[in-house]
Amino acid sequence: MIDYSVFYKRHINTERIEVELPSYDVFISAYNSSYRVNKVYDAIKAVKKIWLIHPEYNYSQIEYPNDNPKVCPDDISEINQVRKLLEEVGDIEGKTICIDTTGFMRHVLVFLIASLHMLKVKNFTALYSEPLFYEKQGDTSFSTATTGKPATIKGTYQNKPGTDHLIINVGYDHKLIGEIVENKEGAKIYPIFSFPSLSADMYQQSAIRASKAGSAAQNASWINNRHFSPANDPFTNAAVISEIVRSIDESNHEANIYLSPLSTKIQTLGAALYWILEGKTRGGVSIFLPECLSYSRETSSGLKRLWSYDIEFF
Repeated sequence: MIDYSVFYKRHINTERIEVELPSYDVFISAYNSSYRVNKVYDAIKAVKKIWLIHPEYNYSQIEYPNDNPKVCPDDISEINQVRKLLEEVGDIEGKTICIDTTGFMRHVLVFLIASLHMLKVKNFTALYSEPLFYEKQGDTSFSTATTGKPATIKGTYQNKPGTDHLIINVGYDHKLIGEIVENKEGAKIYPIFSFPSLSADMYQQSAIRASKAGSAAQNASWINNRHFSPANDPFTNAAVISEIVRSIDESNHEANIYLSPLSTKIQTLGAALYWILEGKTRGGVSIFLPECLSYSRETSSGLKRLWSYDIEFF
């Protein structure tokens, strides 16, 4: 097992971003209409700043930000989006890289992190910004349309002959949880709730929304196998996933593990980190997500906190 407590994270003063963070060679952010994404982009110092404009946000060219360069993929596949992004980044050997995870589509973020590891990037900085609140609070919906057919992130599929186990980071999108569980009917479920949450009311809002996830929330394992991980800590999330998998392996080494990070984007990064550092070697661990066709451009208000994470690949 990896000791995830050795990884470093710190809080960044949102009024001193350009002072408290160093200058980077490359800064990458996924554009959306939220204040927090744009505030961080403007404040970061970097030789090269890149906007990734996900097609899921459905921006027209006239709505694109003025900043250049911009990467504008024409389809939603993670392979296409990351390929175009890395083409714009260019040679990354020896460069310092910073990625703001806040606006990213989950499947693209996972594939990007896995691609950086494959390209022998040893470390990079990840950022995540917390909102003051979600504008629709407990009624917030992030994804607005899906294919209805969840899929394994390209390059992460691994299969073993044992039973299926589904580890879900629980977020606001109860329909996505329902899609995942229905697709893996019969799998043993291990929900990870975001606690502590980004604010006192968000845990309650998320729990209420998750209770609407149909058969998933009525499954006995939804209660019996419940775990918790801080909403803003990818390293603890990776550690919790690692512990769940270890407990499964005690009785079933041939189990198939499906990771479905459906909460904060930084917890999604934690799931990707676990897969890279442990899951890939174990085998039988796949990252499994709904396919989103469209996504809300803005769901939050303000910028409450900004976090910086030092990501290292051993």
